[in-house]
Amino acid sequence: MVAKVPRNLREPRVSVEASDMVTIPRAELDALEAELRRLRREVGRGVADARIRADAGPDDNTPIITRDGLAAAWGISG
Repeated sequence: MVAKVPRNLREPRVSVEASDMVTIPRAELDALEAELRRLRREVGRGVADARIRADAGPDDNTPIITRDGLAAAWGISG
């Protein structure tokens, strides 16, 4: 079964002339894709770090549950 991708998440369709297309070696394409993945991870880590630093943490009214208390609430042994 093939999952349907929402229209707003699909890559835009681009129409090009054959004269506008270029070919690159497969190794170079693989290297570019690897670099893109690395850059996306780096940006993701930066966003996550910024969110963590912006979070003030729990306020005084937030209940704090210990690991043992959570295990007991879930009915599992800790």
